Amino acid sequence: MKTGGWVVGAGLLLSSAPLVAADKDEPVVLEPSSPWNMDYAEDYCRLGRIFGEGEQRTILIMDRYAPGDSFRLTLAGAATNAAKSGGEAHVQFGPGWDEQTVRFFSGKLGEKTPAWIFAGNARIRPLTEAQRAQVAAQVAEEGLADSTQIAPISEADEAATTQVRFDRPLHRPLILHTGPMKQALDAMRACTDELVTHWGVDPKQAKAQSRRAVPRGSPAYWIGPDDYPLGMLNKGKQGLIYFRLTIGEDGKPLSCHIQQSTDPDGFDKTVCQLLMQRARFEPALDADGKPMKAYYLSSVRFVIP
Repeated sequence: MKTGGWVVGAGLLLSSAPLVAADKDEPVVLEPSSPWNMDYAEDYCRLGRIFGEGEQRTILIMDRYAPGDSFRLTLAGAATNAAKSGGEAHVQFGPGWDEQTVRFFSGKLGEKTPAWIFAGNARIRPLTEAQRAQVAAQVAEEGLADSTQIAPISEADEAATTQVRFDRPLHRPLILHTGPMKQALDAMRACTDELVTHWGVDPKQAKAQSRRAVPRGSPAYWIGPDDYPLGMLNKGKQGLIYFRLTIGEDGKPLSCHIQQSTDPDGFDKTVCQLLMQRARFEPALDADGKPMKAYYLSSVRFVIP
């Protein structure tokens, strides 16, 4: 697997000088100050770019943990000091796509840079109300849903997307001029297809599968309140843990891997131990209806009321 970062779409670099809104009610508009960078990490594909300079320097990160249309955002820079304890942010890709509300946790990128780490998945073009209902029905029936199959993002959609806007809870809206997103997201797709091969899964077979691995019973019973690590509970620590299970042809987990965690030392071991013991699936089926090796991605959130 490629592990180093490499530059994507250097030709998309516009002006390195930030555009500062003159009126306090107007958005702050920032142009790119770096090319897109595509990082082939071991557990995810990370697309990142820097906008603006100096005190306005802002970093946009889009992480994708498997093939699909959705991604997890990170926004880093001084603007995120507008909300230091987490909350919900209004995000809009475009111009023209509908605004979406995505929950975030406040944290840091590196040791010093304040950041919003988004917990929910975002898409360039969010689901409509009818599509959300379709996803909810699929989740109720199968325990998971694939929004890519319900409302795929086309290459024309990606090419038409040239900016991302962050609004509330920022004091002033922030607009990042990305340039057409298609070339950068092409690189993301190539990365996620390669990523799947390192899980022992054929990406072509996975795309053609007639059924995904479906949880037997509700995943909500795999890890419950009584499983909260005592040491973290006593410290008042909360956690958000994203995991990946590799599922065998018999529907049993072959391995558990933590893809991202807010507190690796406190929660990760507990999560994987319990999932390996309790998680069971109806196996994925290939195009011919035969059981096949597959993967399952989800998250666990430990919250103190």
